[in-house]
Amino acid sequence: MPLQGWVRIGWRASPQPLGVPSGGFGVCGKLGAARAIGRAAGGRELPIERDQARDGLPGFRPVDNESITSSVSAQPKARESENVGSYLLVFLVGAASSAALMPVLMWLGNRVGALDDTRRPAVPRVGGWALVLGSATALALVGGFFVPTGATLLAMSQSVGPVTLGAVAILLAGSVDDIRPLPAWTKFVIQILVSVAVYAMGVRIEIVSYPFGSLELGPLIGFLFTVLWLVGISNAFNLLDGADGVASGSAFFAATAVFIMSVILGHPAIGLVAAALAGAFLGFLPFNFPPAKAFLGDSGSMFTGFLLAGLAVEGSTKGPTIVAIAVPVMAFGVPVFDTTITLIRRLVRGRPIFERDQEHLHHRLLRAGFTPRQVAGVLYMASAGFALAAMLFINPGVRSVGVVLIVLGVAFWMTVRYLRLHEINELARLARRGVLQPRSIAMNVQLRRAAERLEEAKDLRDLQEALAILFHGSEFDQVALSVNSGEDRVTPSQSWCLEPFEGTNWTGELKLRRRLGRRSLLLDLNLLLEIVQPALGRAARQIEMATVQAS
Repeated sequence: MPLQGWVRIGWRASPQPLGVPSGGFGVCGKLGAARAIGRAAGGRELPIERDQARDGLPGFRPVDNESITSSVSAQPKARESENVGSYLLVFLVGAASSAALMPVLMWLGNRVGALDDTRRPAVPRVGGWALVLGSATALALVGGFFVPTGATLLAMSQSVGPVTLGAVAILLAGSVDDIRPLPAWTKFVIQILVSVAVYAMGVRIEIVSYPFGSLELGPLIGFLFTVLWLVGISNAFNLLDGADGVASGSAFFAATAVFIMSVILGHPAIGLVAAALAGAFLGFLPFNFPPAKAFLGDSGSMFTGFLLAGLAVEGSTKGPTIVAIAVPVMAFGVPVFDTTITLIRRLVRGRPIFERDQEHLHHRLLRAGFTPRQVAGVLYMASAGFALAAMLFINPGVRSVGVVLIVLGVAFWMTVRYLRLHEINELARLARRGVLQPRSIAMNVQLRRAAERLEEAKDLRDLQEALAILFHGSEFDQVALSVNSGEDRVTPSQSWCLEPFEGTNWTGELKLRRRLGRRSLLLDLNLLLEIVQPALGRAARQIEMATVQAS
């Protein structure tokens, strides 16, 4: 009976040791109890039999090629089918567990006082615990009954474990806040401390990507960026949780995007956790959809943001450079956009960053006439669109990046235009004024020179010529000089009028008219009043003196 052995077959383009031909298939094997695991065509073990000499390899004879091919092709399909089944089962069990636990958790929330008193009757804030328990139940059951799934979770515990521990710590702090509200700065400090601990356990952002390249971060910048990312996304979902069903629906699509990204990039354990979390959100949504019977609460929204942020960091590694951060930011597009607008709004207005307001996206949509269900539907579609756009970055190309940027630009423009984000409009106006600043400076210099010419006027004709030079090519539609005798000062409406300038027996007015709807003036109106108005007064007195002398 021939002895059985195992070989490892792998392609190498470099010279081979021990006499193996360069550029061919290298073969290594050890007979007996020890065996080397073959990795031909995806890591499959290929049996060989010991013989005297066959096919140029002394002492080894490969089995039939057809049997190898059929074995290799069958095993990947079986493993792929097994993985898909595990993901689907985790998702379904998470949804069922979360939905089944909600009645008990709602009763418990009423007993301990985790309630939102702004509604009548008060609404329990227990969604976070439904997500934790539902997803944990799904992972435990599927991992316990299916050994490969459990082995995958255990093997990847070093990447999933720190994120999960940090998210649970955030959940506990948020639960205290749901029962007895904590100051905003206290929650912020807790988030920072937990983020620092998670960074110390190995969850780190080392590369930041942008549409056409990437930037490798150093240790200090990487630390700050990681903490900012974890804390920022945690608060982004917390800020979004101000309308029924909005935060949970957006988080469902974000979790789905993280799941797809992790699976494509070869992180099955993170994919399992994301699938379980997405399932738990699906089970919770019927209780949170308008009119809501339960809320996520600070515990659920901050837990969701922290866990998804950490999973996105871990799940985006080992992929194309542009995947780092770009895909997670895109996947969390709705909460990231809302939080960015909120920070800009509060900074522009000089308001405290932690101050609550009614200016978030969902509030603006409600004021625009949408019903709560329509608001949820609109933001669900936006979240799904961002998740789809994020997938284009996984296999980046110039065309896909261009499409994403164009779509995002159009979406941003429509949001600013139709939701009346006045702070963004004001920043855009300032930026536009900055770009046109050289032209504005030139106009102001011309204004000063024209004021000097005004003072040299000897009669009204000289005054008219000086004004014509001053306002030639100006931004005004009409410039009118009125000279009246005595105290007759008639000032037409819908015009800008400099203060009357006067001589001894007459007065004059300079009227500047401009149509509504034109872009902002580049000419400095303050300078116009400061320089031109006194010059007109001096010109009037000089003209009066010249008239007296001539008579």
